[in-house]
This record gives sequence, structure tokens and C-alpha cells, in this order.
Amino acid sequence: MKIGFIGAGNVGTSLGKLFAQRGVSVTGYFSRTRRHAEEAAEFTRTHCFDTLEEIVQASDTLFVTTSDGVVARMWNDMKTLPIKSKCICHCSGALPSSVFEGAAQCGAQTCSVHPMMAVSDRFSVWEKLNGAFFTLEGDGAPRMQEVLDTCGVQHATIQAADKARYHLASCVVSNLVVGLADWGTQLLEQCGFTQEQALTALTPLMRGNMQAICDKGAQNALTGPAERGDMGTIQSHMACLTREEQALYARLTRRLCDIAHKKHPDRDDTALTKYLEGLS
Repeated sequence: MKIGFIGAGNVGTSLGKLFAQRGVSVTGYFSRTRRHAEEAAEFTRTHCFDTLEEIVQASDTLFVTTSDGVVARMWNDMKTLPIKSKCICHCSGALPSSVFEGAAQCGAQTCSVHPMMAVSDRFSVWEKLNGAFFTLEGDGAPRMQEVLDTCGVQHATIQAADKARYHLASCVVSNLVVGLADWGTQLLEQCGFTQEQALTALTPLMRGNMQAICDKGAQNALTGPAERGDMGTIQSHMACLTREEQALYARLTRRLCDIAHKKHPDRDDTALTKYLEGLS
């Protein structure tokens, strides 16, 4: 297999480096910004291609690692080229492989290959990709399973109809957590903390909680007033919040109460549940 990358950003450069280091043949990079392709090719010790036609000809598998909004436009250029028997992939968490519309008529397979990890740098994150979980979708999935097996990474295959729900799951535990962290930081700032002090104070708590979730699962990691059924503490929290914040806090805590009920099935939390429902 010979893999070429169209787009030389964070994901394309990092994934190419991982593949090359694990013995998978990488032909190189093509990018509309040539300097990016040159840098990625140098980093992965592969080739910088001058044209889209050249990288398509040199590769039997092509990763379109541009931004999501550019994938379909790049595909429109690619499908006019000889791509029969090739596998066309992208790394978007949100887009299904069907973004490569008409690929079957061109004799090509398609696949979405998404690492469940934030790739925030072109040259230093690639080693961590080895520990990421990859999700595949599309008729080219069996072909890409072989590549990921060669790299020694864990992976699973999902259906196209589940792609949005899959991406939502990723956002809930990553992007939405950022919103909660910002909320907690602001609450400490209202107590007189500087932003730096607030982050310093909250970091061990956030890291410890996330590690417990990863080690034991959400149910066994749950602590706090919802886990204890402590309505008095929850009511004191509510007194600190605006009406809009109370509604958000109530909805989130109501979900925690559901988790707590699984841990303590004999405890009656009816009064707490009704109180939270009245605020959400």
C-alpha cells in the first residue's frame, strides 16, 4: 500500500509520520500551500508533489486531510483523475465517507478514518496517535484496518448513520468539558481568585476526576452532593447562580442523580429529583 496525503496540516502531517514510523509506505504530500507540503515531506522523509495529478498517480490510497469544508471541493478535482481501485479517505469526525459522492462509479473505495484525539500540533503529537482510538466508516474500512493493525492502534467500525452521534459523543467529553472548566474558573474568580490561581487550584481536581473516569468508569468515579443525595448542598449552590445557570446546573445534576441511583438503588431521591426538575 502506498499512501499519499492531500493537505499537510496537523492531522495529515502527524498521521503520515505515524504511518512512516510503523513501516507503512507513505508517498508524500500535496498542498495548495507548497511550503506546508515541503515541511511535512521533510518531517516524514517522503516526497513533496507539485500537482494533484502526480500524487494521485503515485499513490493507491489517498487521505484528504484538509479542513472539513474543503474536502468535498478537493474531491470534485480528484474524481476527474484516474482513481479506479484506489481508496479515498478523510479524517473528519463529523463527515461520513459519502462526502466522496460518486466514488463507486469511479471504481474507488472510500473511508472515514478518525482518530479520537485532539491533534493540536504538526510535529509533536504524532507519537500520541499511537495511543488514540480510531473509528472507521465506509466500504474501504477493511483495507484501512490492515494499516491500523500494522501501526498497532485500536480501532472500531461504525455505520454512516451513526457518524453524527459518534461525533457528538466526542464533543460532549471534550468541547463541552471546556465550557464547564471555564464556568468553574469564573466561579472561583468571583471568590477573588485570579484566573491563574483558579486554574492552578482546579487542575488537580480536573485531572484526578478524569483519571478516575478513565480508570473506573463514570458510575464508580462519581462523587459529590448528587452522589450523596445531599439536597441542602445543592440548594446552597443554586443560591449562587443566575436563573439561566440554575437551569443548566439542574439538568446536569439530574443526570448525575440517574448515575447515583445505579450506585444506590435502595435510596429514595424522589424529593431531590422533583426539586431539580422544577428548575430545569
